[in-house]
Parts: sequence; structure tokens; C-alpha cells
Amino acid sequence: MSEKREAIVAAALDVIQEEGLSGFTQPRVAHRAGLRQSHLTYYFPTRADLLLAVAEEAVRRRIEVLRAAVSAEDPAAKVAGLVEVLVDPRQTRILTALTQSADADPAVRRAFVALGAGIAPLGAGLLESFGLEPTEASLALLQATSTGIAVLALATGGEAFRDRAEQVLTQLLTEPLNEQQRTRTGITHRSTDAREAPA
Repeated sequence: MSEKREAIVAAALDVIQEEGLSGFTQPRVAHRAGLRQSHLTYYFPTRADLLLAVAEEAVRRRIEVLRAAVSAEDPAAKVAGLVEVLVDPRQTRILTALTQSADADPAVRRAFVALGAGIAPLGAGLLESFGLEPTEASLALLQATSTGIAVLALATGGEAFRDRAEQVLTQLLTEPLNEQQRTRTGITHRSTDAREAPA
């Protein structure tokens, strides 16, 4: 991508982050990038062209920041890094705005498919660091939980949700491990509950 295209896409991301999808217009992006609109449309003839470039860049950035976040060796540090990303409202605000477009635009939808494909190996590594098998179901649960945390953090002010987010992810990643250990030793929730029930 040329420097000019990169600058336009960066300006477009800023506009979406600050004004949402309703504020995402070519004149606003051109103004933000310090260009005449004719220069912007030379690189991105339509709003849809620009929106697709923005979606692809937002996905690339999200994968990059998640990769860095879960690169720690210690599992607890991986969770802390993931929480750091999830409670940051900037990227979440952009991705939630783009979700609206994905509903109607197949090209933007494909960018979200690429996001899922890009984060799958990162999620698998996180699950494995907690001794869990990265199955399709466990990866989907991790992604759904992470998405929910990001949206709730955005709605509640980010930092205020940090501790809760860390608790939820830690429980998600440790409870199944505890269940696996109970199963291996022949102890299940049902038998434990039966022993603990009052006579």
C-alpha cells in the first residue's frame, strides 16, 4: 500500500473511531487526511472501496495487537495481555462500527472471516498454554467470550470492566481444566454434589 493510501486509511479509521459509521464520509476522511476529495477518490473511487480498505486494515491491526498480547510465556500474562486489548475502546469501537457494514457488504464480511481465521491460532495457543485442547467448540467459546468482553468494556467505560474481564477469562480457561482433572480421577460434579448433599 502506498504512503498516500495508508494515510487515507489511517484518517478513515480515526473518523470511524471518533464519529462512528454515520460520520464516515469521503469529505470528512479527505479533510482529516489533509487532501482534496478528488485526491481521495483517485485512490478510493467509492465509499465502499474505502470502507473495504478500512475493514482490512482494522482486521490486520487487531490480529497484530492480539498476537503481541498473547505472546508472553506465562499463561496468566497471556490473559492479562488479552484483557489489555479487549478493554481498549479504540479498536472495539471501529470493529463494532464495521460490523454494521458487514451485515450488508459481502466484501467487508470477508474481512471479518479473515479476522476469525487470523485469531484462531492465537486462541489455540492460549488454550494450549492452560492445558486445554483447542477444539472448534473451545475456540468458538473463547472468541465469543472475548467479543462479549470487548463490547461490555466499551459500553461500561473499559477500565471499570478490566478486573471482571480478567476474572471471566481466567475462569473460562481454568474451569474446563479442573473438569478434565475431575473426570480423569473419576470425580464428577454429580458425585461431588451427592456427597456434599445434606442427609
